Amino acid sequence: MIRTLVLTAITGSQIGRRHIVSERMSTLGSGPGCDVTINDRQLAARHIEVRQILDRWFVIPLVAGGVSLNGMPVRSQSRLNPGDQLSLGATTYRVSYETLEEREVGAAPAAAQGVPRLGEYFVRRGILTQEQVARVVRRQNEMQHSGVTLPFGQIAYELGLVNRAQLERALNDQRNDFNDRFHD
Repeated sequence: MIRTLVLTAITGSQIGRRHIVSERMSTLGSGPGCDVTINDRQLAARHIEVRQILDRWFVIPLVAGGVSLNGMPVRSQSRLNPGDQLSLGATTYRVSYETLEEREVGAAPAAAQGVPRLGEYFVRRGILTQEQVARVVRRQNEMQHSGVTLPFGQIAYELGLVNRAQLERALNDQRNDFNDRFHD
């Protein structure tokens, strides 16, 4: 089992959007080089670092100001507990944990299990919500009915839901899963 940190936007323009952090150390910010990229003009390119130590999560500000936890400014490493409210830039996030099931190392995936659709990779990374994926699929279907066929990622990009770096990372994850499952 993997314990992940989930940041769900409860205020701001990204309300409802979930960002899932599963690595032991991740950077969050507005820059494309971050593990979790957040579209917010008030965030620095590398705004915070999130670390998992044992079964606990901590936030470390990488810039002066612009980070608060439960209404109090964060100036050094602070523990994140479920139910906490973490404010970054113009958005406040509710902190929660989720547990993901791992497969055994070296275990083959189930035969019926193929490579997930691209939208699933965006959801896993916390870039899109299920509702946003459904919106892209609806738009894709509308376009197909009018004779235009475009890939899911291109439509999500054109709708402004993902940036180029996020699209490339999701496509790379999907490609790696394909190679892992269907290697010779």
